[in-house]
Amino acid sequence: LAASCAMFAECIPGGLAVVVNKANPTESLSPAQLRRIILAEIRTWPDHKPVSLVSRDAASDAGKCMLSEVVRMNEAEYHRYLLSVEFRGGEAVTVRNADSGLNAAKLVASAPGAIAVVEASALPAIASTVKAVKISGKLPGESGYPF
Repeated sequence: LAASCAMFAECIPGGLAVVVNKANPTESLSPAQLRRIILAEIRTWPDHKPVSLVSRDAASDAGKCMLSEVVRMNEAEYHRYLLSVEFRGGEAVTVRNADSGLNAAKLVASAPGAIAVVEASALPAIASTVKAVKISGKLPGESGYPF
C-alpha cells in the first residue's frame, strides 16, 4: 500500500483533489467509491441527486493522472468502458470536459450533483466555489491521503 500511495503522490506535483458542489452532503469517499462514480457504476448520491461527471481534459496531466491512478485505465479504455455501459443496456454516460481546474470547478459549482478530480494545487483558487471531499477520511496534503 505504501508503494501505491507513493505512486499517487508522484502522479502530478501536489497530487489530485476531489471536489463536489457545495450543496452535496457527501463529506468522504473511499478510493473504490470514487472509482465506481467515475466509471458511472454509481449514478446517484446518497441524497438521490444524479451524479454529474466533470472531467479534466484527458490530455492534461490531471486527466492522465486521474485515469491512471483512480480509474486504472488509459483514455481509450475509459471511453470504451463508458460506451459499453450503453451497450449493456445502461443509460448513456455524459462526461462534461473542462480545460482547467478552474473551469472544472465552475461546472461543478453550477450542478448540484457534479463531481470532478482536479489538481490539488487548484484548491486555494476554487475553495470558495466547491467543496473538497475527503478520500479515506483525508484531505489533500494530509498524511495518508491516497492521491
